Amino acid sequence: MKKYTLLLMASALAIASAGCGNNDSAKPENENEKNVLNNTKEILEKAKDGTYTGTSSPDNRGGIGKLTVTIKDHKIADVQFEGIQKDGTVKGEDYGKTNGEIENKAFYNKAQAAVKANGEYAQALLQKQEISKVDGISGATISYKQFLEAAQDAFEKMK
Repeated sequence: MKKYTLLLMASALAIASAGCGNNDSAKPENENEKNVLNNTKEILEKAKDGTYTGTSSPDNRGGIGKLTVTIKDHKIADVQFEGIQKDGTVKGEDYGKTNGEIENKAFYNKAQAAVKANGEYAQALLQKQEISKVDGISGATISYKQFLEAAQDAFEKMK
């Protein structure tokens, strides 16, 4: 009976601790990235007018995020953020389809939510003028991580 109780307690502990993981996928990975993300204003104060482009690392399907930001008079004047598939095509209304057809509605809806979020991330950066004030959108965590990485890359080029 003691063995059964001990086994039951160990199983319960294992199950309970399984949900205690840390999901840091969208957080800055190094000090330099943290500095860029938290110092947008300072970077903009020194930035020259122009258009800067940054890209993210590839996701698990080989797609990247590409951010293009235009600076005018030390302010963000325009921002475009788009997902680029492994084959180089922009993730748009066909993203999530297989051979032009929606074979998995749930997957398609999630893919389209990410496409929509890309535009919302760009608009939020334009409105808020600071990377750190752009919040992630539920269901588009990978896009958010790519947005942050691409923004960091673009803002590094302004220094």
